[in-house]
Amino acid sequence: MGNKLGRRRQVVDEKFTRPQGLYNHKDVDHKKLRKLILESKLAPCYPGDEETALDREECPICFLYYPSLNRSRCCTKSICTECFLQMKVPNSTRPTQCPFCKTANYAVEYRGVKSKEEKGLEQIEEQRVIEAKIRMRQQELQDEEERLHKRLETGSANVNVAVADVEYSTNAAAASSVSVVEHEEIVSSQDSCATSMFRPPPPTVRTNRDDEFDVDLEDIMVMEAIWLSIQVKFLFEYAFLQF
Repeated sequence: MGNKLGRRRQVVDEKFTRPQGLYNHKDVDHKKLRKLILESKLAPCYPGDEETALDREECPICFLYYPSLNRSRCCTKSICTECFLQMKVPNSTRPTQCPFCKTANYAVEYRGVKSKEEKGLEQIEEQRVIEAKIRMRQQELQDEEERLHKRLETGSANVNVAVADVEYSTNAAAASSVSVVEHEEIVSSQDSCATSMFRPPPPTVRTNRDDEFDVDLEDIMVMEAIWLSIQVKFLFEYAFLQF
């Protein structure tokens, strides 16, 4: 009751009682709009400025600056009259939701130019929102750093395992190579021994008085018989070792 008695008709230039062309408004009752503005129930349709100033408020819908704005009854968010007319579809059966808090039956009221106390409270609230966003961002960065650190630790562990596998494979290959070399050396030694044993001894040579070489046939036959028996024995032993 007191609010109604205290409400006074504001003096508004007639050109600010109708839309300024920000939107192509359809089905707008200009007589009703003019009455609401003159009764201080809606903010005048001031033309919006693109540059900010100390005595200007920014509409969060069109991002233009005005001398004064309307306030949402649900969440007290600011909005210019032309943006409100764009949101509030005339003659619609569906309730309009608040574009800020999504409350049904969206409605606004006009309180005039903001006082210093209201501006101070808004600045405090904006500061709180900014600080909350900074804390959230810092937490996100910290979480990301921890995830990166864990990935690095996991990658380092995988690299150590891979290096150990490579070292084991290298040592195994080296041991295998040594075994092959030793086996080849043994076989080569055995082959050389066999070759030496299979190589017949040189025939007995003796020199006569006339410095001519003579070969004793009987000695050669005896040596060949002995050599043949040695070959047969070695063959049996070699075959046994190979088996």
